[in-house]
Amino acid sequence: MNPTYDMPDNYYFGGGAQESFLTPLAAVILLVAAALIYCLPRKSMIVPFLAAGVLLPSTINLVVLGLHFPALRLLLAIGWLRFVVRRDIRMPRMNQIDIAVLFWALCNAICFCILWATGGAVANRLGFLWTTLGTYFLVRFVIRDKADVVRVIRLLAILMVIIAPFMLIEHFTQHNAFSLVGSPALSEIRDGRIRAQGPFAHSIIAGTIGAVSLPLFVGLWWEGRRYRRVVVLGVLASVGMVITSACSTPLVTCAGGVLALFFWPFRTRLRILRWGLALSLVGVHLAMKAPVWFLISRMGGSIGGSGYHRAMLIDNFFRHFGEWWLVGTRNNARWGFDMWDVDNAFVAAGLRGGLITFMAFIATLVYAYKRIGQSRRRSRKSRTDERFIWAIGASLFANTIGFFGIVYFDQSVLVWYSLLAMVSATPSFLADLKRTPSHHENANTTDETVSQLPLAVSSYGAGHVVQATE
Repeated sequence: MNPTYDMPDNYYFGGGAQESFLTPLAAVILLVAAALIYCLPRKSMIVPFLAAGVLLPSTINLVVLGLHFPALRLLLAIGWLRFVVRRDIRMPRMNQIDIAVLFWALCNAICFCILWATGGAVANRLGFLWTTLGTYFLVRFVIRDKADVVRVIRLLAILMVIIAPFMLIEHFTQHNAFSLVGSPALSEIRDGRIRAQGPFAHSIIAGTIGAVSLPLFVGLWWEGRRYRRVVVLGVLASVGMVITSACSTPLVTCAGGVLALFFWPFRTRLRILRWGLALSLVGVHLAMKAPVWFLISRMGGSIGGSGYHRAMLIDNFFRHFGEWWLVGTRNNARWGFDMWDVDNAFVAAGLRGGLITFMAFIATLVYAYKRIGQSRRRSRKSRTDERFIWAIGASLFANTIGFFGIVYFDQSVLVWYSLLAMVSATPSFLADLKRTPSHHENANTTDETVSQLPLAVSSYGAGHVVQATE
């Protein structure tokens, strides 16, 4: 019989570092990033924010009265302070993705507090809300048009190019060079393979971030020759991060993103493909002796990894529906061996917030795919934009695959929310009209005004106008 046990409360909240931790190099990066975030124009502040946010590990911590402020939360404080002091924030019109993220985060926090009913749980969820909503809406306010999307993707490529060589060295030496900014000095070894993690909290996350970024770089390739050098380097770096992480989830995630890119010729037949996939899974489920999600176990067994654990986690999630559907559960560790390790974002949403939070998380993905589809159809007159939007959708699909094997719990959330902000910005991509002086004046219109116009102009470059209907 599989051993079961209860997890201590500090596994869920109240744990972590007991004192502040900051290396000298991390302190320099934080100070420089803070100064640039405050001083640079709104469109450019995303560069130091995203760069420092990704490169500084979550182990960098300021502990004040028992409350933890990792590097990302400190950067968020600087970013929002900048908006308040300089008063240059422009509120975008709320779309369905914004509402779904807001609803998911609030449901998660409320249900978690009800489930645990302690002050520690409240403090934990306040930190969760600050990280989640603070990060999402900050990048949402900054990433507004195609120029912003291109800027972020180029920056991500540069960051991957910085991280990948150090992960390669780490993969062969077990020494993590990012220990200079607070990461563990030695890497994990599993089945005789060194699993490089770079600045991230786990090797699976490191490899997955590389995997989900790859389709974005391919999309940038179609934007012109001036980006192709950084695109090639970014793609190589992404593949390197996937390989050096030595984990199966990044490999499957990368394959999912590449597969989505290859489905470009079938973009007008997606409804048929979706129904075909759904019916195929139902048929396999009926034909198999085990439920269809045990395909994850077979796939994991063929390429290495803990596919059986992930399949059992989903299986127990369904079997114990009565335990978690209302506000979540604290008893999942008693479901079986290693069931405390919730390495599935969908399962985690249900266990931490019940059925309503689980459905809100699904809704976020549904609305994101819906927006990608609408934006792609509106951009049919521009093949370049249509392919670019398709590549963003491929990255979204790669994340969806990755969520079956990982939960973002460190600075990787910054990449995820930046992707959602890019998806929200896709309706602003160009139509095949020429910019005129009068159009240029309209480029400074607020999003609420722009969203009421059938055609509006983005500010990303001369010679283009955009469809900004939301």
